[in-house]
Amino acid sequence: MAATANANAKHMMLMMLSASISLPVSSRCASLSAKRLLCNQYPTRSQTLVRSACTGITTDTSKKKKKEKGLAKEKRRTRSLRDGDIHILKEEDDDSSSSSTVMMQQSHIPVMLGEVLDVFSSNLKPLSSFVDCTLGAAGHASAIIQSHPELKLFIGMDVDPLALRMARSRINAAISHSHPHPNFQALTFVKNFRHIRSLLTQVDHISSGVDGILMDLGMSSMQVNNPARGFSVLANGPLDMRMDPQASLKAEDILNSWPDSEVGRILRDYGEERNWRLLQNKIVQARLQGGLHSTGELVDVIRSATLGTKGR
Repeated sequence: MAATANANAKHMMLMMLSASISLPVSSRCASLSAKRLLCNQYPTRSQTLVRSACTGITTDTSKKKKKEKGLAKEKRRTRSLRDGDIHILKEEDDDSSSSSTVMMQQSHIPVMLGEVLDVFSSNLKPLSSFVDCTLGAAGHASAIIQSHPELKLFIGMDVDPLALRMARSRINAAISHSHPHPNFQALTFVKNFRHIRSLLTQVDHISSGVDGILMDLGMSSMQVNNPARGFSVLANGPLDMRMDPQASLKAEDILNSWPDSEVGRILRDYGEERNWRLLQNKIVQARLQGGLHSTGELVDVIRSATLGTKGR
């Protein structure tokens, strides 16, 4: 909560998992971090991609370089299916062509895409199987699929069911614009990546492990830019802040019903708020006046707690 209201930086982690799950994973490992301020204040950076992320692989070197140069774009963090659901992605099953979905796709650009493709370059090791733990709008996923024609199995998971339609559409487009392996299969799950071990054991053909795992941790611009999700303080909206809209606990519940000491601990430990005690008291006072029910009301409380102070 305080992290959202005070625009704390989030970090992106790109890694190959080995010790954290029982299944063996490739030994390649990389960790990348990039700060992104919330409230739509994103760092911009451009990279010339080593591998074509939109048109697939071509044997013509000059054409390949020309296509790759055209892929340098400003990067935004993306993320970001329903418990137990498995969706086999097929072109003929694409029901995601609505204008709203297309607009969201066009405004949703994955961050550090060039670095991601570098880390998982086929020059290092071919990818037979790949897992995207934070599928989101499938920005990274579609680039990986197009960059690796040797890929046989792609698995994507995310806790946000609202991202499913966009992810499926984007992956379908990636498949249609590339030359996937004849046995290529793409599966998506509505699951938190903490369930990765049990999820992978359900897939028979990866008993020997996976070659690549991507985790892009943090909130998605799709979530922040939608006032109805309650993540941003730029526009008034409900105090929701749920990554999974089907989850029962909302930020509103925490602010209005949790013990004030626990709210203070969240502000101090997770929000790293210097004036956490003052803000905690302001929230308690707001409860006595009807409670907090919108992001606008929370912003007003934070402003009243930070005026004349040197806190963040």
